[in-house]
Amino acid sequence: MTAPDRESALLDRMRTHLSTPGAAPTYVRLQEAVQGALSAGVLRPGDALPTVRAVASALKLAPNTVAKAYAALARQGLTENRAGAGTSVAAGAWAGQLGQQEALRAFRALVQELRAAGLKLDDARRVLDELEGEPEAARVLSV
Repeated sequence: MTAPDRESALLDRMRTHLSTPGAAPTYVRLQEAVQGALSAGVLRPGDALPTVRAVASALKLAPNTVAKAYAALARQGLTENRAGAGTSVAAGAWAGQLGQQEALRAFRALVQELRAAGLKLDDARRVLDELEGEPEAARVLSV
């Protein structure tokens, strides 16, 4: 995929993600759109992201909103910012970071389901403590 095609695909993802109803702030939704592009392979290590101004203009957003999303991605280790070179996908740890984030999202969703079913957080903590202390417990422990 060429750079202009990649940029167009990313902007389409961002536009779609922002148009989907949700309670998260706009910068978080932009961040999620970039994370989705990473996991889908639209973006690869070393790929440049569109400039803050380009995203803001294309999506009719305040540049500070886009900058906040880009800063959050950099803090997570998914992107790197270089003066004069812009923002690009981090070369090394992006896949591992993304995998961890997806696992944590799935874990949060599971905990919410368990809480809705009546599980107390103290019980969940006890299970996590047991799993942390005994690697074998992950295979045999049941709640």
